[in-house]
Amino acid sequence: MNPEFQRNVWLELTPLRLVVMGAVLALAFFAAVLSGGVANPGAVARLLFIAIVVVWGTRNAARSVVGEIRERTWDFQRLSSLGPGTMMWGKLFGATIFNWFGGAICLAVIVADAVNSQGAGFAFAEIVYWIAMGVIAQAASLVASLIAARRRQGRTQFEVFLYQVIGLAAAYAVWAIANPDGKTIGIFGWAGDIVWWGLGLPAPGFLLASLAVFTGWILVGCYRQMRLELKLSNGPYVWLGFLVFMTVYAAGFGAFAPPGGHFDEVTWRLIMAALVAASLTYLTVILEPKSRVQLRWLAGEFGKFHIGTALTHLQCWMMSYLFTVVIAIALMVRLGLLGMGPELATAGAVLGFVTRDIGIVVLMNMVARRRGGDFLALAILVLVYALLPSIVAGLNYGTGRALFLPQPTDPMWISPAAAWIEAIAVWVVAATQISLSGKKP
Repeated sequence: MNPEFQRNVWLELTPLRLVVMGAVLALAFFAAVLSGGVANPGAVARLLFIAIVVVWGTRNAARSVVGEIRERTWDFQRLSSLGPGTMMWGKLFGATIFNWFGGAICLAVIVADAVNSQGAGFAFAEIVYWIAMGVIAQAASLVASLIAARRRQGRTQFEVFLYQVIGLAAAYAVWAIANPDGKTIGIFGWAGDIVWWGLGLPAPGFLLASLAVFTGWILVGCYRQMRLELKLSNGPYVWLGFLVFMTVYAAGFGAFAPPGGHFDEVTWRLIMAALVAASLTYLTVILEPKSRVQLRWLAGEFGKFHIGTALTHLQCWMMSYLFTVVIAIALMVRLGLLGMGPELATAGAVLGFVTRDIGIVVLMNMVARRRGGDFLALAILVLVYALLPSIVAGLNYGTGRALFLPQPTDPMWISPAAAWIEAIAVWVVAATQISLSGKKP
């Protein structure tokens, strides 16, 4: 047995805790039966599963590594012979094993209720749905805590709560998108078939299959973050595979174009793929550490034309940005072929502003003291996207907003020109700061 998992089982599954959990749940279900229809045992089991596995479980997952760091036992574990896979599985499911014990009891009641009400097929969907929700929520909290550990953050109770909130947000996304009820699917109200890449697929089955795939991806993310925490390197191919998957997955919904739009289906597919790639770029550039030494080394490798070595050591945000650039260029070519001049200019402006924003994040990490660079960059982005455009709008300066965010202008080249001038200026300053030797100011 996995030694880390076994250690957590010994700590978490004490006889007293098992008896108390079983007794409390049994009394809750018995009270629901005796309520005379006021509370259905299946509904009570679903609420208890959320409370035990999702809410309480995300807390335990977020504390699984952070607690070890706070108690100064994590360094001893990292020096042990346990590999990243063993450590990841042991932390993720070992620290939450007591939650899953209670969740298994709730799942038994949920399945019995689903079989009695809608049959075995719906019961299977319920199992996939609830297990995927629990795993995704707990894994999201663990990934967040591991990222914070790499940045030497996450030791206070408030920060642990933030990682728990990330897991709860992931659970909410699962609930909102993939409810196993065949009549209404989450907040989108999808019923019947979902058209994905021209295929009409049953909505419940498609969404549950998507849940299973995303569960696999987030577990891969946990493993890769654990490798980094154990001072092992990750290659670029898994993240590239994830980028391909996410963009292809999002582009498959090109048929869901907004009503009244003038883009064709191919253009909408490119737009959705570009939005996903850009979102992943923003997310990873904020989360990943930005080291002056690493950036200078990469620049040196490219300067020596060691292209293969440099490409295999790109960070995730760099690969995501390159992916965004490739898709954006394809989108602009498509818009040019369709004769959409203003839309082409807007697309060019968006890419320019994305380039500027990434440069701002990198620059702030080069000039800020300690670990405040990302927060400073976020404050600047709020300034340039919200406050300054509002001030310009209040002054009735027509084209002034195009200096800060993509806006249709006359002539149409003003917004992309402003975006790329700002992007080049920011990256020149950032490159200057990266090239500086010694400690940060």
